Amino acid sequence: MYKASGHWDKFGDELFLVKSQETSDEFVLRPMNCPHHVQLFAAQPRSYRDIPVKYMENAGDYRDEKTGELHGLSRVRSFTQDDSHAFVADSQIKTVATELVEASREMYGVFGMELSFRLSFRDDGEGYLGDPVLWEKAQVQIEELAKENNLDYYIEEGEAAFYGPKIDFMATDAIGRKWQVATVQLDFVQPERFGLEYTGEAGTPQRPVMIHCALLGSIERFLSVYIEHTAGKFPVWCAPEQIRILSVNQEDSTVSFVENLQEQGKALGLRVTTDNSNESVGKKIRAAEMWKVPYVIVVGEKEVGAGN
Repeated sequence: MYKASGHWDKFGDELFLVKSQETSDEFVLRPMNCPHHVQLFAAQPRSYRDIPVKYMENAGDYRDEKTGELHGLSRVRSFTQDDSHAFVADSQIKTVATELVEASREMYGVFGMELSFRLSFRDDGEGYLGDPVLWEKAQVQIEELAKENNLDYYIEEGEAAFYGPKIDFMATDAIGRKWQVATVQLDFVQPERFGLEYTGEAGTPQRPVMIHCALLGSIERFLSVYIEHTAGKFPVWCAPEQIRILSVNQEDSTVSFVENLQEQGKALGLRVTTDNSNESVGKKIRAAEMWKVPYVIVVGEKEVGAGN
């Protein structure tokens, strides 16, 4: 399967090999999701009424990265992708790709990250698969899509995937650095190599086009970018700890009041913790600030007596 897709020849050195002790069978841990979604599409006959067919999963993938290449969350051997593949007719390319561009803009707007767009095209080098005519067609469609969606884009030759051109979403973090995050990729090659077909309106076989998309990409890598972007101070909606309740003393009435407040917060769906340790209030507040907890509630005798 990976030989048919071209990944074996292109990325053979990065694959985790698994060999049987009983037979000569050789396998790899899943390095990417495209060929697997191809198999889902090919598992049953398709007609133009089914198109577009869309698959998406949060998938665990593995790459045998070299020791010197590993770097925190940015470059890991086991990672999770929010990976999707749409199998579309030629006439549906712009509609489906536009949906993905709009989804990415909305999502990165929530994260407060400014986006620019890199159109990653092929150069004259080796290593690209497929008919150059199809490549040219795909690159023209990618640029038309960028113009119609008023994207702030630039073209970078030599950055294309080996099977097709792509739109790379470049996020700017809080200190001005650019990171490649989401991507939308147009692929005429893999449907050809796998012989994918659907029955058109006239009853003749038609070849779909694949649109690859990952909005976050590697979720681990995205987290490394977002942690840098926020300096670890997440907005309340995604902070792992939203509220910390501190007790001024360790009196039973105070501790009981704090624990009751925590239960009320949890019942509302909030992520609430308590600090009833035998430390000064100042130290407890500083600890909460170091952990960048958005809200801190301090409870003492006055609050217990007032009941609020």
